[in-house]
Amino acid sequence: MTITKKAIILSFLSGFLSLGLEVIWIRLFSFYGATLPQIFSLTLALFLLGIACGSLVGKRLCQSGKGNINYIGYSFIFSSLLDCLAIALLIFFPLQGIFGIFIVSIFFCALARGVVFPIVHHLGAEQKKTGAAISNVYFANVLGCTISPILIGFYLLDIFTTQQTYFLIILTTLITAVFCVKEKWLKMATTLATVIVIITAFTAPEEIIHSLAQRTDDDGKPLKLEKLIENKHGFIQVYLNDENDELVFGTNVYDGMLNTSLTRNHNGIERAYLLPVIAPHAKNILVIGLSTASWTRVLTSMPELESMTVIELNPAYPQLAGMYPEMQKFLQDKRVNLITDDGRRWLNKNPEKKFDFILMNMTFHWRNYSTNMLSKEFLTLTKAHLNPNGFIYFNTTSSLDAHYTSKVVFPYSYSYMNMSLASLNPMTELTKEQVEHNLSRLKWEDGQPVFNSQEALENGTNQILGKPLIPYEKIDFSELNRKPEIITDANMITEYKYGLLNK
Repeated sequence: MTITKKAIILSFLSGFLSLGLEVIWIRLFSFYGATLPQIFSLTLALFLLGIACGSLVGKRLCQSGKGNINYIGYSFIFSSLLDCLAIALLIFFPLQGIFGIFIVSIFFCALARGVVFPIVHHLGAEQKKTGAAISNVYFANVLGCTISPILIGFYLLDIFTTQQTYFLIILTTLITAVFCVKEKWLKMATTLATVIVIITAFTAPEEIIHSLAQRTDDDGKPLKLEKLIENKHGFIQVYLNDENDELVFGTNVYDGMLNTSLTRNHNGIERAYLLPVIAPHAKNILVIGLSTASWTRVLTSMPELESMTVIELNPAYPQLAGMYPEMQKFLQDKRVNLITDDGRRWLNKNPEKKFDFILMNMTFHWRNYSTNMLSKEFLTLTKAHLNPNGFIYFNTTSSLDAHYTSKVVFPYSYSYMNMSLASLNPMTELTKEQVEHNLSRLKWEDGQPVFNSQEALENGTNQILGKPLIPYEKIDFSELNRKPEIITDANMITEYKYGLLNK
């Protein structure tokens, strides 16, 4: 095989492994950083800076006559050592200092891999048709960079854990190094390291995510990680606190609790029970986002419900619901149609579908992609899917801009705790008799009433009435210290301009 062909193959592998590593770093850093949108930009900037600095090192190697395949092997071995060191630091370093570890690790791991880039171009140009050779080498690198995130992001992360995928990248790097280095002792040592990495990848317990997933409650007491589910969409964690509450986190951010009881109400479940009170005759409803399944479980108790369509992008959430007997009953309900898809895409694909109300108990407004569920454009889309007396009920997570946006789209808008209720028609003021009567009608699939005593019924009624349904005109916007703004697909203000980092 000619030097040029070897350079093309190594260029492909260099791009493939570098972008694969970047995908893993973005995934790990985003998990640690609660999926803040700025994390992606920071990771990309650090990685590109590292590649650029590594390319300067590779340039000097070429100038000193060391720009050869043997030194590419050295670079791959060094890269693997740094990758392993980075894993060790993430696992054993105190969580309080992990942010700095991420910064340093991403930069230097990228730097080590950037050394190869100028060397393969140097080798590829060692013939008469320099332009054509460099084009081929560069094309191979870009091809590797393109295939890697697709293969890893859409396929491998549904088969292997993040930690295993990281080790597979190290493994491939070491195998490539074995064929590049000349020294026999180094080949043998690298081969031995490859075997160790294979064994470690498939026998070592998941440590990286567990280390980054350490959490405490509001009092500083550690939470017990009860379950961890991982797939290409991200992570779902279930923690147990001192009161035996099961707290669900999606990619390291609070999602809710596994609870449907107003008697043991630590998760604001009265927000879900408000729906059968204000829409007791709803027959066809849409839920975008399953999360803990607690809210959808409550809605299955509505006596006149005929159909509930639930759109959930991450199949791990139904998997989680199936692990708990109470939530599993929701999955077995014949009225429930569970669809794995993106909510916005599904609505666009099904313009003829109409619902009595739409529920979105979404995540925090400052997280990645939250604009997709809060923007004027999306709310306008949901409005087109409502029946004449319909409404949308969604979690603003205390974003006053979200309340303002819903009023721009809908003629009537209300606030209930941190929820926005945007309606096509005005809502009547709730009375105790109305709330108590509609709650008393709620029954589980076995016919048992949800509120099985007068005391429980009165407690539920008082909890719902204890939080007022506030008309838009009475919502207090003073804490903004500015005029509220419309959230749009273009401005993404909840994620960037007024996101968590700009509070």
